[in-house]
Amino acid sequence: MIGAPGRPSIAPVRPALGSRSTVSKVYRRTGIHQEARFVILDFAIPDQALGYSYNRGGINNQKIALLGLFLAAVTEGPRRVVLPDIVIFDQITFVHKRVPIATAFDVARLRDFAESVGVAILDRPPAGDEGGWDYFHAGERHIAGAAASGTLDGDSLVARFFRALVPRARTSPDVSRLRDIAFGRRSITHVIQMRIERDWDFHVQSRVDPDAGDNEDNRHTAESIARKFRATHPAAGSTIYVVCDEAALVEGKDEIRRSLRERHDIEAVWKSDLLPDLRPDDATLLDLSLMDFEIALASEFFVGTSRSTFSGMAALERFAQSGAVDNHSIYNALGPTLATRHDRGAFRSARLASARDIRDPACGYELGQILEAAGDLRQAHDRYDARGAFGGPDREEVYLALYGAARLKAALGDAPDAVLAAFARAADVSASRAEALHGGARHARLHGRYDDAYAFAARGVAIARPAAGRAVEAWIYDWALIDEFAVATSWTGRPVETLQACIRLLTEAKLPAEHRDRIVANAKFAIDRIAGL
Repeated sequence: MIGAPGRPSIAPVRPALGSRSTVSKVYRRTGIHQEARFVILDFAIPDQALGYSYNRGGINNQKIALLGLFLAAVTEGPRRVVLPDIVIFDQITFVHKRVPIATAFDVARLRDFAESVGVAILDRPPAGDEGGWDYFHAGERHIAGAAASGTLDGDSLVARFFRALVPRARTSPDVSRLRDIAFGRRSITHVIQMRIERDWDFHVQSRVDPDAGDNEDNRHTAESIARKFRATHPAAGSTIYVVCDEAALVEGKDEIRRSLRERHDIEAVWKSDLLPDLRPDDATLLDLSLMDFEIALASEFFVGTSRSTFSGMAALERFAQSGAVDNHSIYNALGPTLATRHDRGAFRSARLASARDIRDPACGYELGQILEAAGDLRQAHDRYDARGAFGGPDREEVYLALYGAARLKAALGDAPDAVLAAFARAADVSASRAEALHGGARHARLHGRYDDAYAFAARGVAIARPAAGRAVEAWIYDWALIDEFAVATSWTGRPVETLQACIRLLTEAKLPAEHRDRIVANAKFAIDRIAGL
């Protein structure tokens, strides 16, 4: 056995401590990574500040990143920030143009907010490389976590921040004129964000599908959105205001207009129809986006998709300003009609966004993810466990929920028997997924239960990585489970299987370079065992 008296210590069969662990994974999700900042955190240096140069996301992503920056200053320090530039992105030319933040927002209002939370805004130009994504994710996590815990109210830092983030477009003559024409002269009551631009299908395929699976309806045309709208509001007025990037549409506006008119008796109008004298030379793409957002905020009824930060922010900022969000719906929930939002714009999941009670067990997996990211591991465990017990036809989600519950049992230090039983329960749900088997093998090894480790690893080592699926952890299939199998076979006196697993790791698997020397040493040790040395 490895580590027995007289055996060399140069063949540490156990995976290195740097291998993924549940606890480090949980807290890596909740941290705000240092690389997003352009300073080294040395509090002995006066006037040190947090910041990032700019962020290439859409304007609403940039707002959330800015929230994340202030959250980091308030919760981690130092309580000084340098404001980033704002980026204008052209989806047609893929050109990003940086402009000072004062071009888009009232910085004086931001300074008042910063002072109210004890943060100083330093008058320095933004520096460093592109950043902000860690701040963006921290901002999103905080918003969702506050909603999940019931603390997203009018006095929250989130609501106060967005009340202070006032776009200059709000008081511009063009926006005032557009509001007057749309809601006054044309009596439009419904504004619909149609996320049907050229980039959307790729975004859904690469970002949304791996998260949502088949639980949402995220691929739409203008006609399919209009069909849901008309099924929900059969007596609604015939004219709708469409929010989108007009220059990046897959279909032309005339084709969309004709289709909606003929099939659903809907007249679609865009801002360019209502302000035909508005020319690109007079208004940047940023101005146009902010104009649409102001119209969405002012609308009597708003329809969008929970997967768009535009729609989420329209609801969240409406709540921040008025204390309530009425008549906001989403079209990406399953079903033939629109679903009413009840989440104040906090959630990206259609199921959570439209849930009257997010504690419904059907929402447990997605709510568990949010609570886990917020660091509330016991509550996250309970939500995962409730979703697993709820069952239902979506066996993949049942598996993921039970696997999440098992991971968090391990992270919370529950008894090894309970943890291993939880991993086994998850593994029994899906014969095509190996994450729970890897988790069981690893936990058993860490507690010296090598026969159990072998039983888990042997079940999973032949499972191929799924070609598609939600939350697939590729590294487990690529090498980590084979590594656990090699460890378990060595500890249980199976040197031939150990050697075979090591050869597979060295020749077939996508083994990270930092583990190669360890696997070579383990293979040599297995050869010595086979030779009787």
